[in-house]
Amino acid sequence: MTVKEIANLCGVSVATVSRVFNEPEKVKPETRERILEIAKKYGYMPHAIAKSLRTKRTGVYSLTVMSGVERVFEDSYVSKFLRGAVRYFSSKGLKLIIDVFTKGDIKSYYKTLVSSKLVDGYILMDIKDDDIRVELLNELGVPFVCVGRNNKNNFIYVDTDNYTGGRQAGEHLKEIGCTNVLFIGGDASLPFEKERFRGFVDGLSGFGGKVYKAFANYDEKNVQNIVEKYLNEIDGIFCTSDVMAYAALRVCEQKNIDIPLIGFDNILLSEIANITTIDQNIHLVGEKVAHKVHQLVLGEQVESEVISTHLVVRGTKKFLNSTKGGRFV
Repeated sequence: MTVKEIANLCGVSVATVSRVFNEPEKVKPETRERILEIAKKYGYMPHAIAKSLRTKRTGVYSLTVMSGVERVFEDSYVSKFLRGAVRYFSSKGLKLIIDVFTKGDIKSYYKTLVSSKLVDGYILMDIKDDDIRVELLNELGVPFVCVGRNNKNNFIYVDTDNYTGGRQAGEHLKEIGCTNVLFIGGDASLPFEKERFRGFVDGLSGFGGKVYKAFANYDEKNVQNIVEKYLNEIDGIFCTSDVMAYAALRVCEQKNIDIPLIGFDNILLSEIANITTIDQNIHLVGEKVAHKVHQLVLGEQVESEVISTHLVVRGTKKFLNSTKGGRFV
C-alpha cells in the first residue's frame, strides 16, 4: 500500500494524505478519519526516514542527565519528571532518548549530537549560572528548553517556584516551634539550591534561632555525617530533596531522636516514610517541558513558566515549649 493508492481509495490528493501523517491539524477531521481508517485497514505505516527527509524532523528529543545512571532509575526527581515528559511525547507519537554524561568535554558532546541531525529538540536539566550548554545551543540555534533558571535566563524554561517552596518549609518549622534548624542542600552550585535556601531563611524570619547550612551533594553518607555533626544543636531539619530527607530520617531513627524533618519533591519515598515535604508537581514540570520544546520545534511562540509548590504535612510533629526539654506531641 502506497500513499498514492490510499489517496485513490479515499478520493483525495496525495498531498492531503501526506498532510494527515505530517500536519494532521491542517486536514478536516472527517477527511483525516477516513484516511486513517483506510491506512489502518491496509496496514499502511509512513516510512520514518522518508518522513524525516520531507519534514526535516525526526520526532526524536533528547535529555542528557549530568550524573550517574542510577539517578535515572531510582525513585527521584528525574524518574517522576520522565513520567510526565514521556506521557506527553508518547501522546504525540514522539520519542525521547535519555543519555548520561559524567565526564568529558560537554561542548564537544553537544556539538556532535547536534551535527548528527538525529534530535529535533533538547531538554537541559541541572542548569548552572553561566551554563556553557545554554550558550552553545543558543549559538547553534537549535530548539531547547531548560528545567530551571539561572543568572541569565536567556532561554525558555519551566521552573519550580523554589523560593516559595523553601519559604513554606521555613514557615512550617517556625510555626511548630523549632529554634535551631539545619538546612541540607544538594549541589551548592545549582541556582535552585540557592533559591530554596533564600526562601527558607525568609520563612524563618523573626524566629530568633540559628540556621546551620551544609551541602551533601545528594549523597546518603554525606547526609549522615552532616546530621550527626549537628544533631545536638538542632530541633528541625530541611533537606532539599526527599532522598536526602530519608537519609536524615534514618540517622535520627538510629539515634532514637525525634526531630521535625521536611524534604522536597514529594516522591513516593516520602509518602512511604511519612516525611513532610514540599510538592513541586514534578510530573507537571515534565509535561510542560516536553510540550514547550515540541512547540519550539514546530516554530510556535513559547513562553517560560513557573510551577507553584505546596506543603504536604505528614510526619512533622508540633513542638511544645521551644526551650530545651520541650516535648513533641
